[in-house]
Amino acid sequence: MRKPYHHGNLRNTLIEAGIELINQEGENQFSLRKVASLCGVSEAAPYSHFKNKEALLKAMQDHIQDKLMEVLKDTIQSSSDPDSTYLLIQMGKSYIMFFLKDPQYFPFLCAHTRMEINFSIDIDGAKNFPPFELFKTTSLRILRENRFPEEKLLDITISMFATVHGLASIATMPNVHYSENWENKIESIIWNKQTEKKEI
Repeated sequence: MRKPYHHGNLRNTLIEAGIELINQEGENQFSLRKVASLCGVSEAAPYSHFKNKEALLKAMQDHIQDKLMEVLKDTIQSSSDPDSTYLLIQMGKSYIMFFLKDPQYFPFLCAHTRMEINFSIDIDGAKNFPPFELFKTTSLRILRENRFPEEKLLDITISMFATVHGLASIATMPNVHYSENWENKIESIIWNKQTEKKEI
């Protein structure tokens, strides 16, 4: 049970409690009143930050996406070789470790149709999951700079993202057991030999 809220950033506390509540009870049972109760504040308190439950749900999604985007951007900026295919492996590891650190984020973001993904290269302004769009644009740039065949770029990008996203799903499942340390093994697991050679 979440400890009652005492002081600090009530908005973020409500967001984190909302994510916890959704994962426990589902969206049909979700309400600002229940979130307030989980935080130990009055039923009126959430309305000082959110107009309604839809506004809170949107803030919960943005909260996770923004934090993940920050992690991925930091990975890119701190890379010693931003044109290397190894950066894609590093981004994949950062993606998985983000959800391993806060596993409650994964089911909320992925199990409630909040992650809209467009795999097309040219989407003409269509809505896309920002972390995937960043990975896709980075992947396409790096693969082109390393002279991978144009007709293979999207296939490779989708394959890499599917591996990374699938590992994040598996690693955050409470009923999945693994004798190794995920952080130590992620790179070797997601390393795709296709990225080492131009012969696809």
